[in-house]
Amino acid sequence: MRKLITTIFCGAVLIGASSCNKYLEIVPRGDKIPQTLLDYRGLIESGDAHVIDYSVHAGLVNDWRLLPTSQTAVNLGTVNYNWQESIDRTQFIQTDAGYSSAYKNIFISNVVINNVPGATTGTDAEKATLIAQARVARAISYFYLINTYAKTYDAKTAATDPGVIINVAEEMEQTLTQSTVQQVYDFMLKDLNESLPALPNMGANPMMAGKGTAYALLTKIYMFQQKYKEAEEMADKALEMNSQLFDYVKYYTDNKTVADGTSPSIGLTKYEFNNPENYYFNYGGTIVKNQGFYASLLLPTDSATYEPGDARFKINFVGRTLSNMRVFTQRRMDDVNSGGIRTPEIYYAKAECLARSGKYAEAMEKLNTVRRKRIIASFYKDLTAATEAEAIALIRKESRNEYRGYGNNYLDNRRFNNDPVYRAPITKTENGATYTITPDSHLWIFPFSQTSIAYGEGRLVQNSH
Repeated sequence: MRKLITTIFCGAVLIGASSCNKYLEIVPRGDKIPQTLLDYRGLIESGDAHVIDYSVHAGLVNDWRLLPTSQTAVNLGTVNYNWQESIDRTQFIQTDAGYSSAYKNIFISNVVINNVPGATTGTDAEKATLIAQARVARAISYFYLINTYAKTYDAKTAATDPGVIINVAEEMEQTLTQSTVQQVYDFMLKDLNESLPALPNMGANPMMAGKGTAYALLTKIYMFQQKYKEAEEMADKALEMNSQLFDYVKYYTDNKTVADGTSPSIGLTKYEFNNPENYYFNYGGTIVKNQGFYASLLLPTDSATYEPGDARFKINFVGRTLSNMRVFTQRRMDDVNSGGIRTPEIYYAKAECLARSGKYAEAMEKLNTVRRKRIIASFYKDLTAATEAEAIALIRKESRNEYRGYGNNYLDNRRFNNDPVYRAPITKTENGATYTITPDSHLWIFPFSQTSIAYGEGRLVQNSH
């Protein structure tokens, strides 16, 4: 079955290319057309349906650093990393793994949504649940697409801002047109809200969505729409479904000898896939799927943003000298949930909503709830804030430390770029040069690949270069 689905994935990317229709009608010898409920569930649980690639986004916000020797070439990575607005990025993007992976996920979801009603096994209730889980998965992929390739949601312009193509079928011989940002947001909200009644509180495993997943994604959507009352309500509901936090302090204590050592690579027990924080698990791409963020770099200025006694930093990073520079490299190998959703970001969203309503002490208590599982007790001290700005600055700092490399920092920056109070340029100095990216920079919107534009046949217009 997996071979069959892999064969027809070409259609998920081309969005209307007639040459791929033939693959939809061929069943290779020894393969099997999905028929039972278990067959369709296998599609949703497959690792191939769980890739959301935020690696390029992490480069843009400098979550990981490049050595000077890696900045000499002019390519997509260096253009994004040093915010070189004058260089057209489309010349470097023949194809786009992130875009293709997202539409692959959507394609699988559509196969399930459209064909499960005719499955040969399963009750009506079981079928409704699997369809609902596929709709949540589809919404997650569209959230990635709309916040990568289109303007950030703005209520004043979303109805006319070009977005991405919405596809609800597995048939590839279609004439599909580009939807607006508003239409994509409306589509995600409809998928999620209509799915909720059939969802279990939590999925049977991190590959299967539950109500907690839907509420968590609704939280993220409403935060982007600056509907903070609705976002707080969804955050509360998500945390009712799952409020667990991984005990990073215990993990450090249990592995203290290795963690305090200087080895550039440590093979500790993997925990991300079975992390109790998971609402939903998505790999971050082929490389991340295999080895996590292993060997990614931080500069000493980055390490200074972590508090003394931060167990995450002690476990994940080690100081080294590379190319005559002092750096810190990521050394723990794991299957990182960099494209999924975990409970900490919902705690942070709840804290931000509280801060925006003037409840600073309550906001800090939500933030400190996470920190108590991250900061070693002998170093720990509650954070406090007397103003909204202080609270939000502390929340954003903690979020960046928690989600370095996951895409969340890119998303938070995009969201705050539209905030009239907190929008601000980002400036850095490297190798004797100063670089700045403004909230209005076109670099925040990633361009469609040359292949995507070509197969769009005029129906997909470039949103940014």
